[in-house]
Amino acid sequence: MKRILVGILVGILVTVLFFLVAMFSDGACHCVRPTIIFFPYSAIALEKSAPDLMSLALMVLQFPIYSVLLAGIKNRTRRVLTVLTLLACHLIAASIGLALNHT
Repeated sequence: MKRILVGILVGILVTVLFFLVAMFSDGACHCVRPTIIFFPYSAIALEKSAPDLMSLALMVLQFPIYSVLLAGIKNRTRRVLTVLTLLACHLIAASIGLALNHT
């Protein structure tokens, strides 16, 4: 249980950090590309006419879910495979988000 709580806390901190990085990057390039890269599921939901609340929920929950998944795995090999799977899913989602937003 402690690992899960730490995972949630780490996920929240990563979300805040990436949100700030995306916010400052968006202002620097006057585009939404950094936000799409960091939060691709939210970008896809927005492009597919999902309610704004759903997109916000995806943005807020994305990294805590990643962290909880990793925190729940004790085996090092499985953790590495999970990281690679999450990374592949994230990259695919980011590619789809960028393609949908034509940036």
